[in-house]
Amino acid sequence: MAKKKRIVIAVINNLVTDNRVAKLAGSLEQRGYDVLLIGRRWPDTKIPDGRKGKHYRFSCPVNRGPFFYIYYNIALFWILLFKKSDHIISVDLDTLLACRLAGFLKRVPVVFDSHEYMPETPEVKIRPFIQSIWLFLEKLLLPGVKKGFTVSRGLQDIYRSRYNKEFFLLRNVPYVPYLISEIRPVSDSPIVYYQGALNIGRGLEASILAMKHLPHYKLIIVGSGDIDGDLRQMVINEKLEKQVEFLGWLPFEELSKHATNAHVGLCLLENMGLNYYHSLPNRIFDYPAMGLPVIATGFPDISEIVVKYKTGILLNSMEPKEIAEAIKTACETADLRNEWKENLKRAAQILNWQEEEVVMNEYFPDITG
Repeated sequence: MAKKKRIVIAVINNLVTDNRVAKLAGSLEQRGYDVLLIGRRWPDTKIPDGRKGKHYRFSCPVNRGPFFYIYYNIALFWILLFKKSDHIISVDLDTLLACRLAGFLKRVPVVFDSHEYMPETPEVKIRPFIQSIWLFLEKLLLPGVKKGFTVSRGLQDIYRSRYNKEFFLLRNVPYVPYLISEIRPVSDSPIVYYQGALNIGRGLEASILAMKHLPHYKLIIVGSGDIDGDLRQMVINEKLEKQVEFLGWLPFEELSKHATNAHVGLCLLENMGLNYYHSLPNRIFDYPAMGLPVIATGFPDISEIVVKYKTGILLNSMEPKEIAEAIKTACETADLRNEWKENLKRAAQILNWQEEEVVMNEYFPDITG
């Protein structure tokens, strides 16, 4: 019996919480490939039972700054060099150097899966020298990738115009849910919900301050990130401990348990570069199946989904008072919530991974037969 073709997926972020990478591994395994996911070991995390693919995680002595990226790519290069692979999938620009070098030496094609546009992330854009390094690496490495996937039409346009590369659109939509949650009747204490990274430019500070205008509301924040500590201190300083609760990182399998108690979800972004402007966060797709209308920023790719499926309210302001007004409208307007009841169900049924993954067929065909 012939050995299965091996696809190695290289990831720098947390494999425990990366829903897209887990879905990608599952789809490839279902097509008959042997899948190995390589990433770093995060403290106090364990890959949940039942995840598809094999997992290889390694520890880094540092976890941020230039030495982290250098160490990670050197370690990843040596691991890739000695792990069997027929294809390498590089997830985001911060893994591409190691993947391209290993792919070149092993004569293995490299596929690029762009979840974000690294040179225009807020953390990079505010530091011109660091941005110039990422732009240099992008120009050096991207032309040699075999194929590419990305998460939004806006990012497709960037790769097309800058590098004449036609990336496939593979949005980060969820699996068809076994159970689509109903939109909840609003109680005397409505719950506002956010899931995702706690990084700059995500409207989290303004969302916390919005709670001062909504004394009977509660905000649940799921995730962690660079400004986690700052946000927690802000809640203490503003005396909002009874209204704002942090749950930290959770495996994506556990998210709905908390989200289905909430009444509205947040997806707010500041215009801090092309990465955010053209982003299409997975929570835009996750919220409908959780029965959550969304308060979202009116950037092009986000607006396209919210307007087409009529699943929430678009905002072009980061003023806490205006966020609070939108939250109150979403939670306390009966006609809107009745309209969203059916719209959310329809969106959850249409926007699903089983429909989305077919774009991979051209490059990763089913080989089970």
